[in-house]
Amino acid sequence: MFSQVTSIAGTLPPAGPSRFERFRIVLIKPSKYDDDGYVIRFWKGVLPSNTLSVLHGLTEDVKERRVLGDIPVEVITFDETAEKIPVKKIIRWSRRRSTKLLVCLVGVQTNQFPRAVDLAKQFRAHGIDVIIGGFHTSGTINMLGENEPDIQELFQESISVVSGEVEGKWEGILADCLKGRLQPLYSYAQDLQSLVDIKDSPLPRTSPKTMKHFAKSSFGTADTSRGCPFACSFCTIINVQGRKMRERSPESIAALLRRNYFASGITFYFFTDDNFARKKLWRETFEALINLREEGIRVSFMMQVDLARKPKDFVRLAAKAGCTQVFIGMESVNPENLKAEGKGQNHVEEYQAIISEWHDAGIVVHTGYIIGLPWDTKEQVARDIRYLIDVIQPDQASFFMLTPLPGSHDHREMKKRGEWMDRDFNKRDSFHATIEHPRMSAEEWTEAYEEAWKTFYSKENMIRILARWNHNPKVYWNLMSVFFWYKNAALIEKEHPMIAGFFRLKQRLSRRRGFAIDPLPVHLWKRTKEVFRLFVTWAKFIKEMEEVWLQTRKKGETEEKWLEEIQKIQGEIWQALRIAEWQKTYSSAKETLPARAKALLDPFEELSSRIIISRRDLNLFLKRWERLNVRLQRLGRHLARDGEAAAYRWLEEMVNLHRSIRLGDRIQEWQEAYSRLREKIPSTLQLPHVRFDAFTNRAFYSRQDLELFWTNTTKQLKALRLWNIRPWKLAKTLVKDFSLTTSFAATFRAQSRTD
Repeated sequence: MFSQVTSIAGTLPPAGPSRFERFRIVLIKPSKYDDDGYVIRFWKGVLPSNTLSVLHGLTEDVKERRVLGDIPVEVITFDETAEKIPVKKIIRWSRRRSTKLLVCLVGVQTNQFPRAVDLAKQFRAHGIDVIIGGFHTSGTINMLGENEPDIQELFQESISVVSGEVEGKWEGILADCLKGRLQPLYSYAQDLQSLVDIKDSPLPRTSPKTMKHFAKSSFGTADTSRGCPFACSFCTIINVQGRKMRERSPESIAALLRRNYFASGITFYFFTDDNFARKKLWRETFEALINLREEGIRVSFMMQVDLARKPKDFVRLAAKAGCTQVFIGMESVNPENLKAEGKGQNHVEEYQAIISEWHDAGIVVHTGYIIGLPWDTKEQVARDIRYLIDVIQPDQASFFMLTPLPGSHDHREMKKRGEWMDRDFNKRDSFHATIEHPRMSAEEWTEAYEEAWKTFYSKENMIRILARWNHNPKVYWNLMSVFFWYKNAALIEKEHPMIAGFFRLKQRLSRRRGFAIDPLPVHLWKRTKEVFRLFVTWAKFIKEMEEVWLQTRKKGETEEKWLEEIQKIQGEIWQALRIAEWQKTYSSAKETLPARAKALLDPFEELSSRIIISRRDLNLFLKRWERLNVRLQRLGRHLARDGEAAAYRWLEEMVNLHRSIRLGDRIQEWQEAYSRLREKIPSTLQLPHVRFDAFTNRAFYSRQDLELFWTNTTKQLKALRLWNIRPWKLAKTLVKDFSLTTSFAATFRAQSRTD
């Protein structure tokens, strides 16, 4: 099939003399349209298409075996998520009488189908032969037949359709094209029990031209097996690739990785198998990868597995073979939902233990989670996501909205019952509400989906996840990279990370039919505003990630030792001064206090989070803290006189807290403790941006002081009160800010190159 295609090298009689001097085959992995009708394309992509590589390898195999005779065969690949499709240039190629041109739109998923059809029609308008294949055409024909309107539209446009895998068939299709007799339909998946063996099929081939458009050229994709034995009702895999597992030989997998390592420098793979854990030859495959690592070819990988019980050696050997991450189709933490969707192999009570086993092996767990299953409500989804974060504790999550895709049991049954489904295939991407949910409106469903992303990739949860991996630098920095990718995609670019890259591009003329093409000045003005907002958002995002880094980075032994000493002394002082109680009282009163009271108290709230590392710092703090008591009493008298009784009661409570403190000789003890500490602290020790939390009596790294500065500055700018910003203070802060941000960026780049 064109969604995952490879071929056993079949043999055909020579194609015979041809009037063409060259056969040029263009393989295109199409993108999709966004909600405004623009093609989704990025400056740098992230996930290369495995289908593109597989078709490329299959075509090169036909070329090398000279199955088509002596005619030179040229293969050109395009991945539209990261490359602009040069439509006019491709059309010009077709005008060369000596060249036979074939355009193949490959790996087309349902949400990419409208874009694929639009491209196909452009090429067909100039008489170019076009083939479309992928999960959409395969799933539709397998489950519903070829009379579906979308398939019939392709036939009417003389666009050839492929359904199923083309092992042993690809050379025949190419020969038909050369002879000018392409068939309307090539269907190879009628019998899912007798699909082709892929044991010794030709290896995928990576295109250096295409890989230049991706963020990490060392990141590859490959399939080592196909099919899945389970029967999830929302799944299209089992109705296209079957429920019988078929595998590449371990020797061929090792050969692929070895070749790509030396030829293209690929050191990390996403194995796209739907279920690596159900491979019969999983042990032999792991052993082949272990042997590669012993040769010095230290390739690592991510794989997809299920939550069913594994053989006892599976996780251990996976780690030894180079597995750094597993993608697990958890789908839900609600047993009723799992039962409704045929996920009987998933048992919620076992999730935590399963994930702990992977963590113990040093492997990151990435879970797939579906929102919109039958028993979901907006409130229940929020509770379930909290349970996922707090109890199950995966390291990464991808969220999807339940979507009936052609090729799934759910889709066929809904169609039989005549239930409403959004007719726009472009929205069948698992990121839009395309059916009516029994317990949520479309708006509630969408809000629950978006909130799941925000909650899981909140600063607090990213800190929690990275903190548990900071003992392992490679895992830590790989996760940091993933968080940049995922949070940028889901919450800034507003696209699913699986289809997103970095920095969205919008070509004015590549717009879906039915959407107006903006005049150039209008388009440029819109894009200027969008890019400006993007850069502002990115600046805030980098600050957030820097804060995450500060709070989770691994500290040196010396730094840890002295931070613990400082924390111990300051914790004792903060308890004696009852600062946590004071902060709690102030937090409760904040909404009712008048503006002048908050103006007085806000700076002292920030002061209480300052770290103290010397006797001088202590004396300065105590002086300012005592001054607060005097100001509170004075302000209280004014509020009582003005009749603001509620605010007065809060202030009186704070004053009473101050009055209840009896320090005696303890100040002198603290001063002496800091004097002794200061004598021991190495002069080289730097503790930048350390804060203190009075509630937990712990020191932590943070740049909240700069956040406060930027918040105040933004307010002033909005009010156009630019004269209130002191230039020297702004310059000093910017220099300080830039210095640490540069340090963070340099560390991130260095670790990314290393890992």
